[in-house]
Amino acid sequence: MAEPGGRDFGDVDEIDVEAIGEPGHRTFRLLAERGAATASMWVEKEQLQALALIIEQQVARISGRQAGGSSALLTLAGRFPARATIDLKVGRMAVSFDEGHGTFGFTAHELEEDPVDRPPFTYSASQAQVKALTAKIVEVVAAGRPRCPLCGAPIEGKHVCPASNGHVS
Repeated sequence: MAEPGGRDFGDVDEIDVEAIGEPGHRTFRLLAERGAATASMWVEKEQLQALALIIEQQVARISGRQAGGSSALLTLAGRFPARATIDLKVGRMAVSFDEGHGTFGFTAHELEEDPVDRPPFTYSASQAQVKALTAKIVEVVAAGRPRCPLCGAPIEGKHVCPASNGHVS
């Protein structure tokens, strides 16, 4: 049985994602809520992109076997408390799918540089919740600095693209 406020939230009431700060200096976090308990999971932009890709692949794999359901509306970021019940920096994250319940399971492991050896933080979410999360991740990541279509580097000020025979200074 899940313990709200513990390291296993079980089925969450809501999930969300947000970026904090100006493009080029943003920090990213996944948010989860179950009852009065909240979790803030700080991640890198690349981890978010990989998470969205994995979820999209899993949804595509199962969509032929199960009804997709409607997308959920994510509002947690707008009302998230100043202090989360659980606050962690994610080193790695695993995603699974429970075919019996039709839910996605998430396991977040803290960065190994953390001196305290804590059990991973786990939670599960519905297909509608993860579909909405994926769409929001794409939106949040795209809101950063524009990327050069040739080399993929962020465009800031004067951009000399090596892929167009330019020079990197």
